[in-house]
Amino acid sequence: MARKIAIEAIEFLKGRVYLGSYDYHPQNTDDLVFFTVEDALPYNAFHLDFGPLHLGHLYRFAVTLHNILNDSANKSKAVVFYSSTGAKQRTNAACLLCCYMVLVQNWSPHQVLQPIAQQEPPFCGFRDAGYSNADFELTIQDVVYGVWRAKERGMLDITSFNLEEYEQYERVDQGDFNVISKDFIAFASPKQSRPGAPLNEPFRKVLEYFVNNNVQLVVRLNSHLYDKNEFEKRGIKHIDMIFEDGTCPTMEYVQKFIGAAETVIQKGGKIAVHCKAGLGRTGCLIGAHLIYTHGFTANECIAYMRMIRPGMVVGPQQHWLYLHQNQFRDWRYTMVLDDQPDEAIGGLHSLVPYTVIEEREALVVDTELRRHVMTPVRRRKVSGTLKIAQKAVPMESPGQPRKYRSSTKENQPYSNSDEEATYESIAHQLSSPQRKSTRQDEAYYGSEYEISEKTKKTSPQGSPYFRRVSTTTTTTTTISSSPTHSASNESAILTMPKQRASLGSKEGKVRGNGSRLSSSNEKVIGNVGVRKVSAPRRITSGV
Repeated sequence: MARKIAIEAIEFLKGRVYLGSYDYHPQNTDDLVFFTVEDALPYNAFHLDFGPLHLGHLYRFAVTLHNILNDSANKSKAVVFYSSTGAKQRTNAACLLCCYMVLVQNWSPHQVLQPIAQQEPPFCGFRDAGYSNADFELTIQDVVYGVWRAKERGMLDITSFNLEEYEQYERVDQGDFNVISKDFIAFASPKQSRPGAPLNEPFRKVLEYFVNNNVQLVVRLNSHLYDKNEFEKRGIKHIDMIFEDGTCPTMEYVQKFIGAAETVIQKGGKIAVHCKAGLGRTGCLIGAHLIYTHGFTANECIAYMRMIRPGMVVGPQQHWLYLHQNQFRDWRYTMVLDDQPDEAIGGLHSLVPYTVIEEREALVVDTELRRHVMTPVRRRKVSGTLKIAQKAVPMESPGQPRKYRSSTKENQPYSNSDEEATYESIAHQLSSPQRKSTRQDEAYYGSEYEISEKTKKTSPQGSPYFRRVSTTTTTTTTISSSPTHSASNESAILTMPKQRASLGSKEGKVRGNGSRLSSSNEKVIGNVGVRKVSAPRRITSGV
């Protein structure tokens, strides 16, 4: 029977595991062992965001806790995981321990949330990485249910988590990408100084990993910063679905994206998605697919993605995902992959409502019956025009977070910033020497072009087969007339982002190397992978 421990802390396992917060460093006693990871595993903020700590932090925390619990000297002692008394520090510590209990100890969400419920002072909410006022918060409950659902759906397994690979590829100079699920990779846009320029190290790492891990499709959401042929000549299909930075995609975009992704997933491939930083626009589309496929709530989805790749989904994009979450889930039952390829997404298949397929099939049957008297039926063409995305709220987009390599602090090689000039200067350090742009480059890196599509009007009654016959009668003569139905053609000039794509796929080998929880505290805690260390703190006064 577990003995009663007199301590100011939250009890998780009676007589064994506790959560505390103190404004001093508590000393070990004959009955208690205290430890913290607040200094060893810091969160590297983009701006005012402070958590949650990512999956690499969680793994290292689990190793540390296991080493303490398994130490023979602590066999009869209670272990207290503690933080300082600041609201952000308390929240990060509580969230870390709760996620550990879910992923490692297999507790259910309500079991881990019960000990921290109604605590005073209450735990604060997590905010996004944007530079505007935070008007959307995530709670510890959102994070707990997010990782729990990911575990239940087979998306997350901490026992086979590869810590070395995770901490390597999340670095800016190693590709800056994260595996969000078994189907998706989110990454920052690679860069080249000009078409055909030598590849820099991050771009080479991306290409090497994608080829070796069966990535069959790359979706670009931002303006062109590299030559897409680098992917295509390696057998990876590449399509453009560009929309403005800081905005949200239209529903037509989302349907085409989900359809394209499902087409690739059914073939056993993976999809890699990127915008400029691989956070905002990328999080919108991947998040929509996760909700569509796995039934996440918007809050759970955002929380889970930030556990894997901190900073994902920014500003109004959070509200957009929240407002449309039910619609994405409903699509699972009301929409289906189109049986006709969509050239706007490189010949892949978009999502369309079941009613469209039913109407198309009914039209084919009707055509067969009338074939001997009717003109041929023109096949329904799904619009290939991807409209410009509209903002979720009527306001200017907030500054978007960027990750870059710091050139001022040797002990902090990575930092975050929203200053475009700083971002561009660091980006050029990672690429080949610059040269003056030419008209050829400008033509190559154009972001938009115009296409024209003729639309054909049908009769006012809406049927291409309608034929009107009128008869005029006098006292002496009957005249029958059959006025022909005239159709007018008009050209509509539609502006859309470039749609560059070519067919091709290449099967790659998936690396199966995974690492399990280490038994050595020194190997893990002593070599913390640094993720883009935060810029100098801003000091402000006032409330």
